[in-house]
Amino acid sequence: MFFYNFSEYLLAMTFYKFEEITTEHQFLGGKAYALGLMSNAHFPVPDGAVLSAFPDTEAEWDKIYSWWKALGSPKLAIRSSAQGEDSGDQSFAGQNSTFLNIDDIPSIKKSVEKCFESINKKSSALYREHFLKEKSESVKMNVVLQIMVDPLYSGVFFSIDPRSNEKSWVLEAIEGYGEDLVSGKKTPFHFEENKKQDRQLFNINEVVSVGNKVRDYFGFEIDMEWAIDKNNKFFVLQARPITALSGKSSKKKLIQQEIERLTKTHDADTLWDGQTFSEWSGPPSELTFSLWREAFSANGAFSTALKKLGYLGVDQELDNETHSLLERIFGRAYVNISLMAPLYFGSIPYKMVPHPHPHLKFDYHKMTFSNFLQTPFTMWKMLKIGWRLSTARRIYLDECIKELQIFKNKLVNESYDRIETNKLIELFATESQNFYSKVLVYPLVLIILVESTNQSLRAMLNGVLTPAEIEQKLKLWMSHGLHTVTMKMNEDYQLACQDVSLRSSFLKTYGHRGPGELELSHHRWSELSDKIFYNISPALAKQENNFDVIQDIRDLKTYKKIAIEKEWILLKEMLELREAWKMTLLIPYAEIRSLVQEIAKRENLEESIFWHDCKEIAQHNFNNERAIQRKESINILKSISLPPIISLSELKAITEEKADVKSNVLSGTPLSPGFVFGEVRVVIDPENVDTDSWPENVILVAESTDPGWTGLFLKSKAVIVEKGGVLSHCAIVAREMNLPAISEIKQCHLRLKDGDKIWVDGNNGRITYS
Repeated sequence: MFFYNFSEYLLAMTFYKFEEITTEHQFLGGKAYALGLMSNAHFPVPDGAVLSAFPDTEAEWDKIYSWWKALGSPKLAIRSSAQGEDSGDQSFAGQNSTFLNIDDIPSIKKSVEKCFESINKKSSALYREHFLKEKSESVKMNVVLQIMVDPLYSGVFFSIDPRSNEKSWVLEAIEGYGEDLVSGKKTPFHFEENKKQDRQLFNINEVVSVGNKVRDYFGFEIDMEWAIDKNNKFFVLQARPITALSGKSSKKKLIQQEIERLTKTHDADTLWDGQTFSEWSGPPSELTFSLWREAFSANGAFSTALKKLGYLGVDQELDNETHSLLERIFGRAYVNISLMAPLYFGSIPYKMVPHPHPHLKFDYHKMTFSNFLQTPFTMWKMLKIGWRLSTARRIYLDECIKELQIFKNKLVNESYDRIETNKLIELFATESQNFYSKVLVYPLVLIILVESTNQSLRAMLNGVLTPAEIEQKLKLWMSHGLHTVTMKMNEDYQLACQDVSLRSSFLKTYGHRGPGELELSHHRWSELSDKIFYNISPALAKQENNFDVIQDIRDLKTYKKIAIEKEWILLKEMLELREAWKMTLLIPYAEIRSLVQEIAKRENLEESIFWHDCKEIAQHNFNNERAIQRKESINILKSISLPPIISLSELKAITEEKADVKSNVLSGTPLSPGFVFGEVRVVIDPENVDTDSWPENVILVAESTDPGWTGLFLKSKAVIVEKGGVLSHCAIVAREMNLPAISEIKQCHLRLKDGDKIWVDGNNGRITYS
């Protein structure tokens, strides 16, 4: 209703009085359009007019001034009304300019000019680009001129709670002008339909009555700005559809359902590790998850890898929901490491402890007569495997090298367009099963060996260096001592960007890779072709690496330096081989994507094919409605961010509805729902922030925000402010961007520090220190 076909936009200025605006004038932007309709429906709207374009002639300016003088030269509010602004999809809350109490001709002219120019503000441009994509450059500006109200109180009325979609109104108010309310500079008086009102500053019933009538007039839930002047006369200043309603209640419901599911199906001390799949930037598609789920199931590649190293592995189907070590936690892929201990040595009285890193710890509660009798056998097996891993790693490594060469020799490229559909699906079933049961075996062996060798090297360095020095030293050795195929690929990419003639060769060699390559729904470079290259100037001559890792090890002041050197050389070779395996195994992985795309084309499934699991595809069990539901659920969960290691007890404590009185919990007002774990970045001056140095999961903390912070919102996973109500610009934009947000955390910008790891629960308005 509030969005206009830009091709019909009138470039010459037309001056519209409010009473002249009809349903044919949607091109004037949501604000002007709504004000005109409400005025003609006899709502108490201050008189006004709209400029459809910037006045170019003196005659056009004179028309504006004559109208103003005919009204008695009152003070004016001059505000933007861009196309798409105040629509059902986007509010553009505060992105464009507003000028108040304008009372002379030079100021009118200057304010109109600045309103039209405000469409070029950086924050406005970023907002349009984020929400409107390709339409962002086509947005046209209109400007509203309206008689000012000298307010005793100003406020905002929501006909439905925008945080939860609950069928009850919400109202906020402050004394004086409403700009400080919507900008978040002042925390307002807050009123809700379902809460007892302790104070009666003004006639709340009148605000609610008019607000509900405006809602009924437009036929949708509304966000209405209003004012009461010093004669206690009520005015409607603006009304628009409430944005970002869809999904908010669904998100809260999904979070509650997920906690209930996990509580019902797992022990309270269950621990999950998401570091194995940290390359997935968000929740994986159903197809992607199902392939890797099978790899961690009974007789999958991970079990085979464990057995090769002497562990027990997974012989019987696991009794959890996925029948796999790999589970979905809030949509994301996590390995259930609480299930892993028995797979190494059998039933033992140990539990997994998450910090400082996941490790086994004796738990007398798990001691039974049976495992007491088995303890000698278990201890012998532990010592045997420990000895094998320390003495036979070279043998395992040589086997991984040999198998990589055999695997490379088996690789073939196929064309699928002439294969019958049934045969194509059979081929998919064969290739996918081969991938999760065989192809991944030796890469997983290497991952286990790398972890074991890494821990061994750290143990050797312990006592020689402090823990912080060990971390720093290993990073230094890794950055200067490794020479992987991935590093070679990056060098070749830079050369191909500089030299067009090298691009074909690059795509032939590396075309099976791509952005977010572990996700099968993502494009490979071969599909994107020349789009992946940028025209960059020749790189500076590569600086010679004069740092010698081996010499650095030999300079350590310890008798263990020879053993440390041998351990480093082994770890280096393992890491380089692991990357070589990854480069190669992604070739059949890309072939699985190609197979799936061909099946999708024949079955008219398009992208929904990726929301079927591998067994459903293999069984020709396609259900588009089911796929769409899965995708919608995952999209709602995308804004939920979790730490790499998480326990069920921690999840339950953080999402518990009951307020926590512990000192590590801060409580405020929920502005926008969601559930995120992240790292704090406190911002005092938004103009002086280096977001390039920010980690991926930033929690933005500030005293208050305004529309100029849009760029920082786009870089954040959640927002915490001290000032600002549920109807402020901060709250509205956070909800539109699907960011959890909380306000009224006293001195949050002083109490929270850069680097703090916290949980943000936007559903209940709570922050929990990790």
